[in-house]
Amino acid sequence: MTRSALFLLACSPLTLAFSNTAPLIAWSSHSSNLIDRLPSSASDTLHSKNLFETLLLNDDVCDHEAVVLIHQPGLHASDLRQLPKTSHIARSISSAPSSRQYAYVPASSSSASSEEERVSSFAQSVSEKCHSKLLNVLPGQRTGSAGSEKSVVIVNMPAMGTERGSAIAEYDALLSITLESLPSSNHVVIYTGTPPMHAKRQEILSTADRPVLDLSEDHSSPSPSMLAKSNKGGILHKYQLLTPGLIMVLLVVLFIFVPVLYFGISAMASIQSPLRLDSMPKGYNAAERKNQ
Repeated sequence: MTRSALFLLACSPLTLAFSNTAPLIAWSSHSSNLIDRLPSSASDTLHSKNLFETLLLNDDVCDHEAVVLIHQPGLHASDLRQLPKTSHIARSISSAPSSRQYAYVPASSSSASSEEERVSSFAQSVSEKCHSKLLNVLPGQRTGSAGSEKSVVIVNMPAMGTERGSAIAEYDALLSITLESLPSSNHVVIYTGTPPMHAKRQEILSTADRPVLDLSEDHSSPSPSMLAKSNKGGILHKYQLLTPGLIMVLLVVLFIFVPVLYFGISAMASIQSPLRLDSMPKGYNAAERKNQ
């Protein structure tokens, strides 16, 4: 029984993915030392808290006339990869003089409300440091004209639902309205999210093996080389065939049903038949044997 339990644990699915992570992308309309000084890739030691602290401690944050913080609960890197090359976010990153893309940034807290409070606290700190006006807007809402006054804009996005593909495209169109209405052309945009509570991402893989979030490439029509790379490894590379239920059925069949069937057939084969008439010795007379 113990060996069977250990076998089930060894064959249990390992596709648990990157847990407690969320993407973070940033770009600017002008060359920005604030973004260029950020690391080129996020590591396990670089949490969202460290990123916000790095941005806040950098005095270059006040060089921009507008700092836009976009926060969306439940946002995942796969949602951003579904955006076509013609989307507003993809076009802004590809044409930005300075940009950074982090696909999986470990959250410093497992609570989504804590991450949201951290974004609000960062916006408040930047507003006080740069003597900027703090604005809270909804996606699709225009910021209006603020003249030459600096501003920190928080865009509160709704949480990602079930229809993620169509939802992220709609949110991109709404964000384009808000970002195009900024009064200043010198702005920096930071788009981040909080990990969903039910998300389970594979932590057994190293950070170096994690896919890179590159919105400047068109993922809608993959090239033949990308298709060949995705097909490498066969069906077991993409699909999980040995599920716990299937493994349990195989164990029951091999260790219970097959032995019972074997012993049953063996027992039936060992049954001896009665003495047949053709096997009686010669000269044997049943009537004489009875009279004796």
